Amino acid sequence: MTLEEMTQNTNPYLLCWIDLALTPKHLTDISQLRRIKRLADKDFPVPYSSYTEKKLAHIQDYLKSGTGDWALLGEMTNLQVLEFPKRTPSGIIDDFSFLPKLKNLYRLSLQFTGFTDCSLLSGLTKLKSLALPARKKLIHTEVLDTLSCEIYTNEPAYCDNNFPKYKVVPAQEATAPSPDTFTACYLEYGRKHFSNNELTQEVLNELAEQIRDGKITSLLLSLDENGEEDFFTMDIEKGWAAPLFNSWNEDGDAVCFQPINEKYAGVEEDAPVEIGGQSPVPKRFALDDLELAAECAVYFAKTGKLYPAVQWAEFS
Repeated sequence: MTLEEMTQNTNPYLLCWIDLALTPKHLTDISQLRRIKRLADKDFPVPYSSYTEKKLAHIQDYLKSGTGDWALLGEMTNLQVLEFPKRTPSGIIDDFSFLPKLKNLYRLSLQFTGFTDCSLLSGLTKLKSLALPARKKLIHTEVLDTLSCEIYTNEPAYCDNNFPKYKVVPAQEATAPSPDTFTACYLEYGRKHFSNNELTQEVLNELAEQIRDGKITSLLLSLDENGEEDFFTMDIEKGWAAPLFNSWNEDGDAVCFQPINEKYAGVEEDAPVEIGGQSPVPKRFALDDLELAAECAVYFAKTGKLYPAVQWAEFS
């Protein structure tokens, strides 16, 4: 099979990853793949980022597609490090049949992928470090006992038996707030800041669009013009949003509110998004509907209250 035929079937993220590994050269021959020793998480391509737009302008359009396979990895027989990062788009890789060919690997990270079959690891005797998804997602785990390397599994931060107690604020029918009502005094997202009269319907329309399209990673809304006092934050990643409202109760004690996602009530898994980029959020307390997330943000900006159509968990 020619290089052209192989790359036509290859996932564009992998093509970009290879291109970055070969920089300043570009892939022109299959034999070049055997020179690559590292595909590190820090070099994994990010669609639409300024980095990939600059470095990979010649294949940026192709990167927008998530289709294609990862079989080309099997040609990289001298690969020593293979690290799929946390920002790996969900579902873009489900076939790991290339792994047995990578016998020179000493560091392998698959924890943020859909990897399940540990039997594919049995011949990787040079491994020193191995990171995998949560153990309950894996099959043939007896193979792990045969590997003489450090093994990390990405277990959820919270399980059913260690969730902190919370009160449920039941969902109610939501009525649209007045178009001229703006209770929030401060909005920050990206590099944009709006205070008091700068908060307009046009600003909120733009904010909602940015949330729905997943084009921003975080926002802050506050009832105080300095961004303090009662405030509402939202972190967004991979189609998930983690809204969080911080306030104080009548006794002056701090309380916070997170949405209850009933679809994941019995799921002991963390969402792909983290609060502040570092605090894990269980799927049951995050939203996988960015349209709904946008409504929550806009409603708070208009009323200073939580969107009533959503159930909220109150933690104190």
